[in-house]
Amino acid sequence: MKEKKNLLISLAKLSKMYRAEIKEEMSGSDFSPNELDLITFLSNNEMDTSKEIADCLGLSKSLIARSVDALVAKGYLETRVDEEDRRYIHLELTVQAKPIAERLRNRRKKFIAAMTEEISQEQFEQFEGLLEQMLANLERKKEE
Repeated sequence: MKEKKNLLISLAKLSKMYRAEIKEEMSGSDFSPNELDLITFLSNNEMDTSKEIADCLGLSKSLIARSVDALVAKGYLETRVDEEDRRYIHLELTVQAKPIAERLRNRRKKFIAAMTEEISQEQFEQFEGLLEQMLANLERKKEE
């Protein structure tokens, strides 16, 4: 298959544009981009340990730990030791974080709506399926 040079560039541009949207939404706040990513992730996913988040986002556990510490200190995050396995620490957004998470969620919805304008549901589902297949291909190669 012919090399698709623009795919990675396009994905990087999308990521950069999304980060700019979030930065604009939260201008004037004292959150780092990584703290905002953590709030967004926790408000949209069931995974709630630093390890799960680091694995899913491809970030180092130390970077996640710094963001966790900062959000705990600011009162936006609480930690809870797993009752069955004390090695796991679950992260939970506080009531104070809920309005921030909602703002981020709304901005994300607007961004996705603008990005997918004039793209049918069927086309978008095909695209998502292709991306998932690409990720699966890379995961399989990594295991070989």
